[in-house]
Amino acid sequence: MTAGVFLSITAPAYNEHEIIEQVVTYWESVFARDGIQGEIVIGDDGSTDGTKDILHRLQGQFPNLVMVDNPVNRGYGYALSSAIARSQGDYVLTIDSDGQFDAGEYTLLWEKMQKGYDVVTGYRHRKRDSVLRVVADRVLNLIIRGLFHLHLRDTNCALKLFKGDVARRLTIEARGYPTPTELLVRAQTSGYRIGETGITHRERAGGASKLKALRTSWQMLLFLAYLKYKQKLFKANIINEF
Repeated sequence: MTAGVFLSITAPAYNEHEIIEQVVTYWESVFARDGIQGEIVIGDDGSTDGTKDILHRLQGQFPNLVMVDNPVNRGYGYALSSAIARSQGDYVLTIDSDGQFDAGEYTLLWEKMQKGYDVVTGYRHRKRDSVLRVVADRVLNLIIRGLFHLHLRDTNCALKLFKGDVARRLTIEARGYPTPTELLVRAQTSGYRIGETGITHRERAGGASKLKALRTSWQMLLFLAYLKYKQKLFKANIINEF
């Protein structure tokens, strides 16, 4: 690990040319504001709209900006996983690249982590999204509690802080929407302590969501069933890794 890297901000990006420069510039200002050594690691998920060109240009301005170029679109989870794998920080913050979460609120998660947690996930005080997605998230949390006994308010919130080594040990198999929840289930199953704290959620500053509600919901249910099955195999010592 490179000495002095305190915080790695890791994010996937797919066709975010309208907002990515503003977001990266703000994240850099967080490091300057707090006087910390940080890096930004973005896994580009096969963008075709100029996002990569913007990131390449920004690398000339910000030497601590790393772009992991995934030439083919393989989904949110793969792009985030590629970013985490390249991270070097003592702490790893996962976040979306669309401006809906404030990377500056890593301090809230970090303060909570000092109480003995390995992972701290945010929960959105007030989700800035459509009624359908707000309801879907609430139903999802009920399902997660029933399946995995993971009693958290907002498992699929993208803003999470991990101890660096913990983040880099966790596997991500989901392509898309289930990824934040998958990380928590895997962390819990591996015996890591998980805390949560409230954070701010904003409306998108630019671009459009890539999610399709009905397809995403069906895929989420299928993935959770798969994850539960695999967890049972792991706990029964049938497979070595989860």
